[in-house]
Amino acid sequence: MRFDRLMFPLLYKRNKNIYSSSILTIIFLMIISVIIIFFDTQNLIKSSVVRNKVLNIMFLSKDFFSSSLPNFLKLKEHFISKKQLILENEILQKESKEYGLWELKAKRLEIENKILKKELSITPPKINKYVTAKIFVDTKSLFSKSILINVGKNMNVQIGQSAATSKGLVGSIVEVYDNYSRVLLITDINSKIPVRVGKKNIKAILSGKNKKELEFAYFQDNQIINENEIVFTSGDGGYFNSGIPIGITRIENGKTYVIPTNNLEELQYLQIFLNNFKSF
Repeated sequence: MRFDRLMFPLLYKRNKNIYSSSILTIIFLMIISVIIIFFDTQNLIKSSVVRNKVLNIMFLSKDFFSSSLPNFLKLKEHFISKKQLILENEILQKESKEYGLWELKAKRLEIENKILKKELSITPPKINKYVTAKIFVDTKSLFSKSILINVGKNMNVQIGQSAATSKGLVGSIVEVYDNYSRVLLITDINSKIPVRVGKKNIKAILSGKNKKELEFAYFQDNQIINENEIVFTSGDGGYFNSGIPIGITRIENGKTYVIPTNNLEELQYLQIFLNNFKSF
């Protein structure tokens, strides 16, 4: 004990103070109890009344803390959500700075690209203009595959312009009148379209046969074309823009066909590209 007092005087003093306060609290409660018992025996006060008062105070305190607890929890959630918002704000600021850097890099590359194009004298690509047309007469037969549309010279439509949908090529303008035009479909026997096939960009000539599918009239160097390859316009010879989808290759009984991406039997609307190209 003496060793503790010598080595840890502050700790000993603190423990002594706690012990003294506990003794005083017990003595105080004992005095209160004696007073209540004395008043109860002298009929000066009823213990039941005191008990009820104490219980009421306890229940009121309980109700108060119970009702306040959700508010404290909400307050805690508020601080947590605020902390999360601060973190999210910091992340967004960081991403914004990174986005700004990417935007600056993109602008720099755009400027460099313009400079290089100017030095190489590369003309900018033409922007395709088109007009939407409605099919109002279907003139398809066993010997001809063509349709009439409700636009003509009144909308600057000219012979050789291509007709297409969002799925791909439909045909080419072959006759133009004041308020209507005739479109020769890609499946017509008279259509011959320069194309490229698949990832290898195999050059070929695609021909209509007055059937639902198209056939190849020519392959480049007799190369082998596989099934499920995309066929698109090559732009060779000034026929259409390059890269317009036409169909997908199919192989049946050793022969290669092309199934159009458009269902030509269900067409209602199409777009006419107002560019001057040759007709097929």
